[in-house]
Amino acid sequence: MINKKYRNHFFHRPLIEGTDVKYRIVMQGSKHHFGGLFQNYWLRWNCITKPVSMGEPHTHEFDEIFHFFSADPSDISDFHAVVDFTIGEELEKYPITEPMIVYIPGGLVHAPIDIKIVKKPIIFMNVANAPEYIEKRWEG
Repeated sequence: MINKKYRNHFFHRPLIEGTDVKYRIVMQGSKHHFGGLFQNYWLRWNCITKPVSMGEPHTHEFDEIFHFFSADPSDISDFHAVVDFTIGEELEKYPITEPMIVYIPGGLVHAPIDIKIVKKPIIFMNVANAPEYIEKRWEG
């Protein structure tokens, strides 16, 4: 990952091999568990098969976690796409070319998410600790 201001929000290679399943998605260092989460839980799951641009720069009060991985259920590490993820008031672009988790704390500007190349389908999922998704457009 390029040495930029928000590089610590990107978690490379979040996949680990397990004995009971081939891969799991793991956000290491998280202190949050499921106790009480479902009362304020929001999830969006997308299977992406062609290039698309999503969103305009915005913020929201809640934290959000983005997941990018292969749509191949036998090997979710088989990632064949290029995604430009924009983050921060500087609108820095971060290329995603491998399975990745991106953490956006509440109040941090982010988007658009430009999925530029899709050679094999990918899963793009975002999860928020909020009862509904309300965003505030950022005008810079």
